[in-house]
Amino acid sequence: MITTLRQIGYVLSFVLLLTACRQQHLSSSDISLDISVTGLLVGQSQISVSVRDKNGNSIENPGAIALRGDMDHAGMAPVFAESSEAINGVFTLPFEWTMAGTWILEANLTMDSGERVTESFRYEVLSQTGDHEISNIDHSGGDHRAMEGTGHNNAHGESSAVYMQIENSGASAVALVAANSTAAHQVEFHRSIIDDDIARMEAVETLVIAAGERVELRPGGLHIMLRQLKTDLKPGSSIDLRLELASGEMIQLSIPILNMPMNEDQAPTAVGDLVFSTLWARPASAGVAGHNDSGSDESASSK
Repeated sequence: MITTLRQIGYVLSFVLLLTACRQQHLSSSDISLDISVTGLLVGQSQISVSVRDKNGNSIENPGAIALRGDMDHAGMAPVFAESSEAINGVFTLPFEWTMAGTWILEANLTMDSGERVTESFRYEVLSQTGDHEISNIDHSGGDHRAMEGTGHNNAHGESSAVYMQIENSGASAVALVAANSTAAHQVEFHRSIIDDDIARMEAVETLVIAAGERVELRPGGLHIMLRQLKTDLKPGSSIDLRLELASGEMIQLSIPILNMPMNEDQAPTAVGDLVFSTLWARPASAGVAGHNDSGSDESASSK
């Protein structure tokens, strides 16, 4: 009997050893991420990320997970969450939806080997009052997987936003009254504000830079909204942006498309009393409608 128990123990140890070795040799191509969301309403929710191999088996020690949520209304600041604790291959993280609308959630798994697995998912988030009527919502998570990168097979496309710092070195205030670009049909000054603990957008008719002051356009604050894109905005490319002053003067700028905020090495651009620095815009997809645009303008150029 003792010998039999010993043999069973050896077999179990061997199986466990094989399982551990199999997991140690898993590569990023063997891994898939599945997401389940508890609550698609503005406010706090809970997100579970399951890490499995290609056979559907849970990975016991998958590494560390990082979530990044971006709205397709690009003026909003991204939301982050991360965890290095998984139970039976499942990470559970608190996550806050800060505004109703379409969100793109990117899950980044860093394995113990240093390899990374990245997948994107698309969700529609409702306000707590239910005043946003959005159809085909699966609150359990469902199949919200997005296509690779920023491109989605989307007839309406995404929006983007331009950010920068503007310093007025002159003795008088300068007012920006309009903006336009060949990259988008609509270009507007916007401000992100918090109203009753809910983030929302409002249009800004005139952007005033007081004498000797600096204005920062950034995610979650002032920004220049690009709507109805005419072409995909891809990292490494650039777009034109023209700003109109109250005096009637036009200022033309080249805006790089960047994945992450602001290129600190970028040289400032001085036009009259205004100095522009840390210019950038978010990558975004124009969707099917944008690709069918028949305009002759070149919307984005490669650097």
